[in-house]
Amino acid sequence: MVALHAVLLPVNLWRVVQMIQLTRRVEASTADARRLHIWLRPYMRSRRHRAGQTVFASGDMADRLYFVASGTLELPEVGRRLQAGQMFGEIAFFAPDGRRSSSARCLSDCTLLSIDADTFKQLVHQNPDFGLEVVRLIAGRLTADVQRLQQGRQATSPEAAVNIEADGAVEDSSKAVTQSAIALAPNVSVDALHDARPE
Repeated sequence: MVALHAVLLPVNLWRVVQMIQLTRRVEASTADARRLHIWLRPYMRSRRHRAGQTVFASGDMADRLYFVASGTLELPEVGRRLQAGQMFGEIAFFAPDGRRSSSARCLSDCTLLSIDADTFKQLVHQNPDFGLEVVRLIAGRLTADVQRLQQGRQATSPEAAVNIEADGAVEDSSKAVTQSAIALAPNVSVDALHDARPE
């Protein structure tokens, strides 16, 4: 038993060092989600997809989050195109039902980096500060989406305006992210999660 612990000690120490380095890098630039894949790369897998190939469909269970290493993708349901350096599929990790809200389809040959849900959860459990930084990035994206909706609503005429409950969407999204973060990192206080929200 002592021999086993002696063998595992260096491995565990190396893992602690990796987690500390990962957290410091994420904290150094929480506003730049495009650089997150650099820090997560040791935990990610690379896969090539052909033009026209569907990466996942709307309603699929979320099992991975992705970064575009090369190529162009589209999220057809939301009319959004993704280029190299962009992250996608992460919000479904925090959705209450864990399902995709949009499809992802390659417009050109693509190379995608991905991390599976179990590895992501393991990283969050091992280092809750890392999880909080990722939650902050996701909250920033949700806030940007709501702002886009509000700007679109203001740009339309009152007769044609669609009644978008943006404030409710932010509140519901914030609740969902907070609940998911608590489930992923039970050692983190709710106050810390509220502090992680972007200004």
